[in-house]
Amino acid sequence: MLKILFLCTGNTCRSPMAEALFNHDPVHNELSFQVTASSAGLSAVEGEKASIHSRNLLREEGIEDLDHHSATSINKEIVDDADLILVMTRDHQKQLLELFPGLAGKTFTLKEYTAIDYLDPDIGDPLGDNLKKYREVLEEIRACIKKLSTKLMEDKEKQEKGRMNR
Repeated sequence: MLKILFLCTGNTCRSPMAEALFNHDPVHNELSFQVTASSAGLSAVEGEKASIHSRNLLREEGIEDLDHHSATSINKEIVDDADLILVMTRDHQKQLLELFPGLAGKTFTLKEYTAIDYLDPDIGDPLGDNLKKYREVLEEIRACIKKLSTKLMEDKEKQEKGRMNR
């Protein structure tokens, strides 16, 4: 089983949206192997709810996962348990690697890992902004999640072909 950790600052907006979108992505459900996704924050207040705009936007799509979301702060156990850590910004990556230097091989920005070509390599924090900004961030994350699921499927197929050619 592949364990993916989405990471942002407070675990109330971006990373829980990424987790929920990934877990509900139809391509993800077609993978020939099990994948679980979770989320955490570098500066999360344990137990804090997901932002109201994040919850409302996903609820519009029939995804109610964030209604029960409780923020989780990053710790050694969480990062050690993850096979792949996808952060929202380069600064998150830098901070995480300062805290846990051994994670370099499995920590990437979401846009870097999915090879999404945007002018800004980071996914900005919508916290405290209006619904329009949250929607823009959600769409950025959605594009990355679609690419992520497809990339995971392609990577698995390449691995299987590599085994058959041995």
